[in-house]
Amino acid sequence: MVLCYDPRPEGRCGVAIKYELLLKNGEVIDPGDKRRGRYDIAFTNGVVAAVAQSIPAEEARETTDVSGKLVTPGLIDTHGHFFYGYQPRFGHPDDFCLPTGVTTAVDAGSAGCSVFPALRDRVMRQCATRLFAFVHLSSNGLNKETTNQGELMDMNLVDVDQTVQCIRDNPEGVVGLKVRIDDSALKPENALPALELAREAANQAGCRIMVHVSRSPIPLSQILSFLRPGDIVTHPFHGSANGPLDAKGRVRPEVLQARKSGIIFDSGCAKVHLDLNVCRAFLEQGVLPDTISTDGSRLDRSYTLPEVMSMFLELGMPLEQAVAATTQNAAAAIGRDAELGSLRVGSAGDAAVLELQEGDFAFGDRAGNVLKSRHRLASVLTVKSGSRWRKTC
Repeated sequence: MVLCYDPRPEGRCGVAIKYELLLKNGEVIDPGDKRRGRYDIAFTNGVVAAVAQSIPAEEARETTDVSGKLVTPGLIDTHGHFFYGYQPRFGHPDDFCLPTGVTTAVDAGSAGCSVFPALRDRVMRQCATRLFAFVHLSSNGLNKETTNQGELMDMNLVDVDQTVQCIRDNPEGVVGLKVRIDDSALKPENALPALELAREAANQAGCRIMVHVSRSPIPLSQILSFLRPGDIVTHPFHGSANGPLDAKGRVRPEVLQARKSGIIFDSGCAKVHLDLNVCRAFLEQGVLPDTISTDGSRLDRSYTLPEVMSMFLELGMPLEQAVAATTQNAAAAIGRDAELGSLRVGSAGDAAVLELQEGDFAFGDRAGNVLKSRHRLASVLTVKSGSRWRKTC
């Protein structure tokens, strides 16, 4: 990559500066704008200002040649955990996201209504990453490391009225309600009551639900019966009981019907909640994830979003669809596709510059399955709000 910066107000050769940043000669993949090919992308005032096959470098304050690299909209991780300081395993979004091409992330229920103000004020409003959140049905959110107890083992921790108020009071940052139907989160007899309360709260708040379905004590069909178009199933590719495949390894009809009805399926690639063999079965049957996410929090314990994309590429997902699942589809899943998930002129000035590396790579899951690959996507450069992101400390 060649970087050129001109501090003069009039720019080089007396040409007026139109743009703050210009990415030249990249292979642009932008499903949201139905664009693929070699293009230059220019940014100013925090937004995409121009997209053309050739934009003069003299018109930009800073120019970076990204020849041979992929340029996508800023990646969106729809499922992570970034309530930094609340539990030891939660990392800071700026450490996990921006170095890997992720400009927007969603905290998937780390905080419930009683602690959400702390997440909002200490993390969401302070970080450089554009961070949204699902509010957990449990008022305390995910605090098992502190309490040694699943968040819904005590159903008295559910306060529908306060949860609804929290969602209504924070429309700029809250994108929905989270509930985990997991035998480590609640007792089997509380699975259906938890879903009933989640549905009640979401209906009152007028929001989507994200439901965790891995290690569920009840059949997946029962969970799906509570969901509506636009709701999100996360961790659908798990290999535990009550999973998405039937005894013959076929995707269950209720899963196919749910997808057809508009329910979104999000990968949520925590190693314990994703089975590579289940992923392979889905893709071999032509069923792709709508969104690809990490369920990550820290680089030392999670795959990055480009690495999760690489897994799905190796399993047979086309590159353009993997990009759509982390840009256009991800933005739509959280109701932010008017401004995010594309490099259309006027949209948020976020971009990821990636390279497809060659080598010997391996990706594993908690079941011991290993996926070997000759290719891996890796982040080269991140543009956030029209500026090249650089780590400051």
